Amino acid sequence: MAYSLFVPLPGLPWYLWPVWPLIFWRIQRLKAWFQAHGGPGAQMMWGVDARGRVTILALSDDLTGRGPAPLAAPGPSRALCAALSGEAFAPPHAARPEGPRLSPAASRPLPVPGILLPSAPGLPRPDI
Repeated sequence: MAYSLFVPLPGLPWYLWPVWPLIFWRIQRLKAWFQAHGGPGAQMMWGVDARGRVTILALSDDLTGRGPAPLAAPGPSRALCAALSGEAFAPPHAARPEGPRLSPAASRPLPVPGILLPSAPGLPRPDI
């Protein structure tokens, strides 16, 4: 594709010829950006739409040419350190406040209303 500042792109509509120098300048800026930020072997496909906008149609996957930056690994948690060393670990929020305790009768499930369960041993339980 041969084009320059004074020779427009082949197939450019006639109504964009007066603004061709601006379009050419945008293409040159886009290419300069890609050369600065694209890694070796990175590829770009660009185009000019009907309104004269220069758009990127496709970019290769890796623009940097480098591998991904390693994430800083967080240190082990206090609970893991305690478990590995054999110490007992209780997080600060696990301390139970002193207060009224429930009686053992309050911890039993409540009966379902409308269903009478036999309380005597040896009687069959009703099918529910």
